[in-house]
Amino acid sequence: MNHSPEAWDHMQFKDVIVKVASVELYYKAVHFYLQEHPDLINDVLNVLALRLDHTRVVDIMRKADHLRLVKPYMVAVQSNNVSAVNEALNEIYVEEEDYDRLRESIDLHDNFDMIGLAQKIEKHELVEMRRVAAYIYKKAGRWKQSIALSKKDNLYKDAMETASQSGDRELAEELLVYFIEKGKKEYVVLELAWMNNLVDFAFPYLLQFIREYTSKVDELIKDKIEAQNEVKAKEKEEKDVMAQQNMYAQLLPLALPAPPMPGMGGPGVGGFVPPPQMGAMGMPPMPPFGMPPMGGY
Repeated sequence: MNHSPEAWDHMQFKDVIVKVASVELYYKAVHFYLQEHPDLINDVLNVLALRLDHTRVVDIMRKADHLRLVKPYMVAVQSNNVSAVNEALNEIYVEEEDYDRLRESIDLHDNFDMIGLAQKIEKHELVEMRRVAAYIYKKAGRWKQSIALSKKDNLYKDAMETASQSGDRELAEELLVYFIEKGKKEYVVLELAWMNNLVDFAFPYLLQFIREYTSKVDELIKDKIEAQNEVKAKEKEEKDVMAQQNMYAQLLPLALPAPPMPGMGGPGVGGFVPPPQMGAMGMPPMPPFGMPPMGGY
């Protein structure tokens, strides 16, 4: 490290550093990589992970204002549930607005200042971050604070789940009264009350809702029946008109005179000339007296 331009090689350094007995050289190595080879610092930290005090490493990186630089290392060692690592990663997730990873970190690693984090993000501009704050309050048993945040962001399902987990009857009743007074949608009270075993609290409202709902359904059914009757009447009228038109089409040809048969018209009609009449012996009739016979006799 003292002669790095001539003597340093990363692969050789990793092989040697794990054999060093002096613990202080580990942290000197961390400073060395931070200053000269920051792109490789996570690699060397992972090699030394079993020998390092993770809190001390986080302090070094925090003072240097490079916490995010060693994020991969902290993720790799977070299973140790070290407070400094948990808080550093949670801080990074808040800065990156990565609420999914933040919530996962909270669920899996609880060794950190929960209330401090909740207070930090309860006024965050992202609703999902504020939702995480309400979730933290719930985990910490601060039921009223959690419900208050959920109501503020209209996260009614979260509020109902918190009231259910609290086991506080008074708190559950207050929440349901809030829903009714604010005129929230029926499914919020009915469906979520059922899902969270709070039907007993919602039963008076349930009866009122069923009565109103039944009246509305009756009116809708009546309107639908009337509409269907109108459609059927119109369809019947159209069918009657069509049947009458078909009947006229069938009777019209019968009311007209029949056309003459081919060849049955008078002379000059259709080119037909009747044949001459024959005598009793099959001879042509004699011409009138004084007229010469046909054929020139």
